[in-house]
Amino acid sequence: MNNRYKFAFIAILSLTIGMSACKEENKTLNNPKTTQKIVSSKTKPVKKRVAKTVTTKPIVKKATNKYFLISASFKSKSNAEKMKNTLQKDGYDSQIIVASNNFYRVSYKGFSNRVEAFKELKRARTTEGREDVWLHIKH
Repeated sequence: MNNRYKFAFIAILSLTIGMSACKEENKTLNNPKTTQKIVSSKTKPVKKRVAKTVTTKPIVKKATNKYFLISASFKSKSNAEKMKNTLQKDGYDSQIIVASNNFYRVSYKGFSNRVEAFKELKRARTTEGREDVWLHIKH
């Protein structure tokens, strides 16, 4: 009987130590403050690959102009070209718009916004030399 008690005592003691060792190990693993990364001195350092960041400019689509301030209209294309070149030399963004009646309309300013176009038309008509300016709406 004496051997049975010793055997039972040793078995219980072994289980208790084994269980407490597992619990302590779980506590260590769950606690991030005590978890440390161990690096062997035989291992080579790992080179980290850094992805190259490519900066791209956002693509901004320019709104197409639908409203144009017309300074003159010509039957002759050559006259329209002369007027356009003169306006461009003066710093305007001049364009030639061919109308349905085959006239060449020479614009000196274009707008994508209706409200801005009408404000500029009103202002232009009060400017000396621009009293005959009119607005062409492209469809």
